[in-house]
Amino acid sequence: MAIELSWHKGNPSEEGLHFVAVKHGEAAGTYDFLNWNGEVWEGLDFGNVIAFVRLQDFKNSLDIEWPESSEIAHKPKELPSDDSELWSEG
Repeated sequence: MAIELSWHKGNPSEEGLHFVAVKHGEAAGTYDFLNWNGEVWEGLDFGNVIAFVRLQDFKNSLDIEWPESSEIAHKPKELPSDDSELWSEG
């Protein structure tokens, strides 16, 4: 399964955590999560960030199941057997 992301080039306009593509030479690269502090990528020791996606956009691209059961126990309300109590005219 491949996920298409709307990659951005250059530097982000907003500070914060981003999902990035880091190029390590001609034929190697990795993906990572890095913080942009407004001037530099924090934690980037080697390589160049060639594209980035805001973390919120990355999360929105995934269809992730919550790790707990989301089943809700629902008990329908029992209605009286006499319909005359269901309606009243005003």
